[in-house]
Amino acid sequence: MNTRLDQSAGRRAFGASVLATALVPLLAVLPATGQTNTPFTATSWLTGVPMPGLLCTNALGQVCFKGNVHVLRVQADDARVAGRLQAMPDVAFQADGTRIFSGAAYDEVGTWDATGTNFTRIGGAWDLKYRGVTQADGSIQYNMAGYGIGGTIDGLRIELAATRAAGPTFDPAIPYLASGTIKPAPVSSSLVVDDFEDGVITGWDAGGGSRMPVLSETGGHFTVRCDWTGVATSIATATLAWGARDQSWTVTGGHTVELRADLMALNQASDSAVIGINVGPGQGYVFMKSHGWFAMCKANQTTLAALCGDKVATPDAGVVMSLALTDAGQNLLLTARVFDKTDPTKLLYERAYLDTPASDEVLSSQGIADLVGASLSGFGSDPGAAWKTGQRAWLGVWQNTDGTKPAAEAAFDNLELRTYEIPQVGIERAVQLTWPAPTGMNYAVEGGPTVQGPWLPVNDVATPGLKQMTVPANDVMKVFRLRQAP
Repeated sequence: MNTRLDQSAGRRAFGASVLATALVPLLAVLPATGQTNTPFTATSWLTGVPMPGLLCTNALGQVCFKGNVHVLRVQADDARVAGRLQAMPDVAFQADGTRIFSGAAYDEVGTWDATGTNFTRIGGAWDLKYRGVTQADGSIQYNMAGYGIGGTIDGLRIELAATRAAGPTFDPAIPYLASGTIKPAPVSSSLVVDDFEDGVITGWDAGGGSRMPVLSETGGHFTVRCDWTGVATSIATATLAWGARDQSWTVTGGHTVELRADLMALNQASDSAVIGINVGPGQGYVFMKSHGWFAMCKANQTTLAALCGDKVATPDAGVVMSLALTDAGQNLLLTARVFDKTDPTKLLYERAYLDTPASDEVLSSQGIADLVGASLSGFGSDPGAAWKTGQRAWLGVWQNTDGTKPAAEAAFDNLELRTYEIPQVGIERAVQLTWPAPTGMNYAVEGGPTVQGPWLPVNDVATPGLKQMTVPANDVMKVFRLRQAP
């Protein structure tokens, strides 16, 4: 049934809807030590409507309201939460008398004088999105979320729910009551484990199966070289050699720990370059890149669990190898990637695997043989629980040999350990993506038809402290995600 409202009635109904958008507290600065979520409550009152807006009715009798701007004064039980909010809603009137609204709001951090008349801005602003409903009696419920831009609120996040009691529209005496949470900025840190510029092997230990490798550092590169001449074996772990360095790591709270290294060279006698992150002696996660295949493994003392693999050819030099571990509750999401070093936005390979507390499915003996081109022993089942803390990072080389191959050699550069949080992506009408952009961290947006992909890059536009993108809504369905860019 089409619903028609006269203009004055429409304006009265919209007033309640507009106020629904308003009770977003304008947040002041969290203390420098604030690394946990901070709850708050707040009360807000309408102080003015500088832009009254436009009421429109289409040929079907559907009524909407656009172009309104209203301002609210916010007080809170937390001295760090106070300010002035300007909201700009879109409202759609429904046949049952309710009004559905959504829109954007911009908040200025600051304080009001005792009369609630004069506002003093302190610094920083909040970019917010909201959605809610106004009931026929004028009562309101809505939710809002957003990110801080500038000053010391840069990158901080807020989520809240708010209500307004029933009553006359635009009544400044009826308060808006909100409760919510201030969240810290997404974790973002990058540690250079070794840039290999000093020409000295310091803090590195050599290790291997049947032979010990030679580690060297020349020309700004770290080289692992091992000669298995005379060692004829089908045991995969016998011809794995590495250089390892102490580096503690922990994955918790939805964060990601990512190990990265530039692969500068991999000779033809080698069957794969290897990067790994260790939990303890003989235990850890391993990413292997061959000339024509990839594999992710879980090392457990003397065996490897081949979690997954693909036959994909990529260059043996000038690429970045990445192994990311993301906290997922009781599980751990493993993601292996290879980037083009000269063009870090160019993703050459990606594969994800969910490690659960159970003994997960791994590649069969035949699957391993099909992948690497040889029947090998030394592989076993998944040992079970996902590992989320450890103590070492390592670089290595692996060879499948009959004892006659020349020495295997892989050269690396720029070993880094990154810790970060992939922010949640806010979607407005399925075409506008919003996420925080903390200083020093870049994210590449990718779109795909399903959560399985295929994932393709989507060009983005930068805004200080925040990024937004408008994506043409020309597909039946599209899924979006953020991937940290090099």
